[in-house]
Amino acid sequence: MTVRFENHSTSAIGELVQLRWGGLLAEIGAGAAQRYAAGEAFPREFLTRAAQAGLHKLSMPKNIGGEGMGSDIWGRVLEEVTYQCDESAFPLVVSMSTSIAFTLHQSADTYLVDTYVRPLVSGELTATLAFTEDADFWSWQTTLTRDGDSGMLSGRKSFLTGGLLSDVFLVYAGAGQGRLAACLVHRDDPGVKVTPAAGTGLRSCGMAALELDEVRLGPERILTWSDGLDHSQLYLNERRSMQAAWTVGRMRALVDRCAARLRTVTRQGQPVLEYANVAAGLGRMHIVTDVARTMTHDVLDRQARGETDLTYDAKISAAKHFSAEQAMVIAHEALRVLGGHAFYGDEYYGRYLRDCAGLIPAGGTQHSLEITIGTMAAKHLI
Repeated sequence: MTVRFENHSTSAIGELVQLRWGGLLAEIGAGAAQRYAAGEAFPREFLTRAAQAGLHKLSMPKNIGGEGMGSDIWGRVLEEVTYQCDESAFPLVVSMSTSIAFTLHQSADTYLVDTYVRPLVSGELTATLAFTEDADFWSWQTTLTRDGDSGMLSGRKSFLTGGLLSDVFLVYAGAGQGRLAACLVHRDDPGVKVTPAAGTGLRSCGMAALELDEVRLGPERILTWSDGLDHSQLYLNERRSMQAAWTVGRMRALVDRCAARLRTVTRQGQPVLEYANVAAGLGRMHIVTDVARTMTHDVLDRQARGETDLTYDAKISAAKHFSAEQAMVIAHEALRVLGGHAFYGDEYYGRYLRDCAGLIPAGGTQHSLEITIGTMAAKHLI
């Protein structure tokens, strides 16, 4: 059952987030800059406390401990949490875990629901995706081989969002003859090693590499032996819309921060916002942010109404693509209108730029989305 929250306005969602999680978000954000500079993951306890305060269960069905609100509300809440919290890694890790809970719940498998979905919703567990190997999946080194009813998993996943903070990994692996398998791996399984991984951004996100050395998995942990591609798309559909929501939250925060700074600056004796080029730059930032937000809210509403293609939805992919591109556009615009301040005067802009660079390859590279959508358009499939 889905509970309808009729007021989707920015003020209503903002008040909801502030009332229920505002104090916690302020606490989480207080040390964000220092953690980022040091490359330290935010404390795991924040995930548990947020789940206990009801954040993780917002969109999940009531019969498994959720509140039964739809994707339309959950996506908007995620956007607002990202907007209000200076620790942008926090909502990203939350959304990774809740997207996996959603995907597992879709299976209607009682074992998966009881063993994973309920604990993910309550905050007892945190999960993340183990997909990336710096290669396309036809060239992966990670393999799952049959051993009776069980499977033996070996290989390495190179970059996991929130990997250092996670207990469970949704792993995709080659299963021979061009097949893709999906399985669940526990952090404490024999043969599993989780190590820190560094990238351009997301330095407080607990990024990790996952090494798998003959990890034995029972049949209950193997989600599919051969249909992993479709299974991954079910996850990625959910992931892309939530990634877009997270991105829009960051874009809104950047525009607001930029505007606040510009309101205090004078050049040649007059407020800098009275210069037409500066006002126009801020206007461009607001316009593309608003368009990205409108696209994202549209796909969230379509998901809530059950109108999306669960295997591959072009509108969801377009929202992810557009928001990622425009996030970088406004970062460059901020450098133009703020000048040196954005480069050396406020570390926030560097965090934003490094993190949003990761949106280009995440959730399907921009080029891969363009190719797929272009092919669908050529065949009149969209």
